[in-house]
Amino acid sequence: MKTQEILTQLRFARNLPEGLFVFLEITANLVEAKRPLEELNSASAVRSEVAQILEGVGRALLGTPRQERYRTLSELMDAAADHHGDGWVRPEASKKIVEMIGDAASVRFSYPWSMRPCLDYTMASDLSNRPPEINFVTPNAEQARILGNILSILDLGGAVTIETGWGWDRREVSSAAVEVMFPPFGMTVKDDDTIPERTLATLGLERGKIGRMLSETLAIADATAMTLGRVILLTTTGAMFRMVGSETVARDNLMRSDRLQAIMGMPSGMMFTATAIPTLLVTLSTTVAKRDTVRFVDLGHDLVSSKGRRGRFEILPEAAWLDLASGAKVEDRALARDVSIEEIRENNLVLTPNRYLSTGARERIDTLLEKHDVAPLEDLVEFIRPLSISNDEDGELTLLEAMPADIGPDGFIGKPKRAVRVSPAKYNKARNQRLIPGDVLIAVKGTIGSVALVPEGIPAENAETIWTAGQSMMILRAARRGGIAALALYEYLSDPTVQEHIQSLAGGAVIQSIGMKDLKALPIPLPDPDTLTELRRGFQRRQDILAQIEDLQKQLEDDRDACWPHRELRPTE
Repeated sequence: MKTQEILTQLRFARNLPEGLFVFLEITANLVEAKRPLEELNSASAVRSEVAQILEGVGRALLGTPRQERYRTLSELMDAAADHHGDGWVRPEASKKIVEMIGDAASVRFSYPWSMRPCLDYTMASDLSNRPPEINFVTPNAEQARILGNILSILDLGGAVTIETGWGWDRREVSSAAVEVMFPPFGMTVKDDDTIPERTLATLGLERGKIGRMLSETLAIADATAMTLGRVILLTTTGAMFRMVGSETVARDNLMRSDRLQAIMGMPSGMMFTATAIPTLLVTLSTTVAKRDTVRFVDLGHDLVSSKGRRGRFEILPEAAWLDLASGAKVEDRALARDVSIEEIRENNLVLTPNRYLSTGARERIDTLLEKHDVAPLEDLVEFIRPLSISNDEDGELTLLEAMPADIGPDGFIGKPKRAVRVSPAKYNKARNQRLIPGDVLIAVKGTIGSVALVPEGIPAENAETIWTAGQSMMILRAARRGGIAALALYEYLSDPTVQEHIQSLAGGAVIQSIGMKDLKALPIPLPDPDTLTELRRGFQRRQDILAQIEDLQKQLEDDRDACWPHRELRPTE
């Protein structure tokens, strides 16, 4: 039966997800209880004639071979996810997850987003006549019913044990050979009654005093403390980057477990149909021996993926995620690299692939640094982090906040477009972040690494309007003694190779940011007087060229305006 025919019938429901829910329950009822339509709770959500139509469609679906039934149901779930924006795993990604699970004797799938891999694995096991023990755990009772109905429609009603609850809510260490954990992203966990004492203890926390605990961090702790088998865990880059609360403790425990096998970075759109968040696939092995390295992989590399329509990354069929995670030999170090535990600890336990796979940029920088005296950035400049200052409708004074968008092609920050009216009290507070000529600005949030010089001729200290920096920017002000020329610092930080390296230090689930510790430790080469003179002359030559380009652009516009039809269409002054 064609999927589009069913979708046409589901349009009679209030929305597609609700219509699909009703259709699944009506169809499953034909297999099991065979109760009258009017006794089904979900059928009351649609008109009786619509329910009867859906029952007829369900009978037709049940008359098709099981493989065709599953293909149809998968396509219906895809359509519902596209409509509703749920975290439904894309089919190509789910197939790779199933390959990674392999011929396990028992598998536990936890959290809503693991439902598709659970279904795919159940079907694959049935087709190969393997009867593994499969468990699915979800906090969503409605999802549990949906999965149960789908399994009934596929004649697999007893193949999966379905539990309602959080994946981390267990009272003993898991005996599953493989755990597939796809926790929700960015969810604050408030009810610590669901967290086992063993998990809390590994984080150094007490019940009732867990502070701000995010779901990804708790899932990492659960995987480390409450499992013995292999683990396939999905998380955000932020959970492997942030230095807040229990997050670093969870990562340290992960490293000390000697089970952390691989961390594979996936670009946005590769795993889910309706989320633009880049994700990480983390694999843990059973404890065999002490590990000296962790494998980092870029699944967005052109050897294993390609850009599809709308710029979304598509998984190449031949991409072997299992081999990449298991340590198969890889020649291209931008695709995969085995990183020593020592190097990871030197990087403050940051566990994001871009930190370790940008090897070409780091090697070119190291070659340059060998030729110069070098100092960490914190020894050369004062860091001034702007505070958020709100607008006062009756404010008498004005702050112009510089943003990355205000950087001109000449490298200087232009007149900021964002104006904030403030009272004298807030104006005085903003004095600490007032821009002065010679400052260097660098974006530390959002468009990481964008850098600019502050020009001469901007408003003086006590002017009614002053320039300040927005919160996404950091002000780098040369130290009074032993600093570095602002132009030299700008030229170095704005170089494409250095930009690539700086961006590799960033992390974050939705909005990228760079940690202060990384920024302060950034090694800076110190040019000698002759090199500095050459640098200044080159910079001025480029400014002269830009002025010529601007003049030519004006000539081009004037010439165009003098021709038909532009001459006749110009507005009169």
